[in-house]
Amino acid sequence: MKYDNPHMSPHSPRMGNAFTRGFGSFMLKLTGWKLKGRMPDVDKFVIIGVPHTSNWDAISASLAMLASGFKYTFLIKKEWFFWPMGPLFRALGGYPVDRGKGGKAVVEQLTKYIEESDRVCIGFPPEGTRSLVRKYKTGFLRVAYAADVPVFICAFDGPNKHVVLDRLFPLTGDIDVDARAIKDYVDANWTGVHPERQKAVTG
Repeated sequence: MKYDNPHMSPHSPRMGNAFTRGFGSFMLKLTGWKLKGRMPDVDKFVIIGVPHTSNWDAISASLAMLASGFKYTFLIKKEWFFWPMGPLFRALGGYPVDRGKGGKAVVEQLTKYIEESDRVCIGFPPEGTRSLVRKYKTGFLRVAYAADVPVFICAFDGPNKHVVLDRLFPLTGDIDVDARAIKDYVDANWTGVHPERQKAVTG
């Protein structure tokens, strides 16, 4: 299958066909959102969708990825992988995780998955909620460090209704420092659908 989408890198993991890309493009246009930017020139990476302030974030991102033919892996509790939901989730990029074993086990599970894949992108919403948070959860960074892969920022530009494939973020080796630096960067450069859920307003 030929891919000439300007948003995709030759290294990007792929899924779908002409029909699914056409459907994604139609629905993206129908909702008024647009995809901007380009995926990184790397085979394996972690992607974060930020700032996460609305249900539209997941909808617009999913439609953008469907329209572009990009495949990203999203995490779902293994309990949801029952018939007929299991095959559907897998087809869409869902990956079952056993959270009952704790965060360390999940990181090990995802690290092994990344290492065994030729091309893979695992998506995380680092806020973990649509509500206001003071700092990001660090699970995405723990996976990135354990698997030795970079972190790429997918930004939700709420005022302009753009899903923006932004940039690889330079990591320092200190998880807490990186989590704060990424949030500071996002808050300084991107405004979500609901800005009041992104950062506190000071008077």
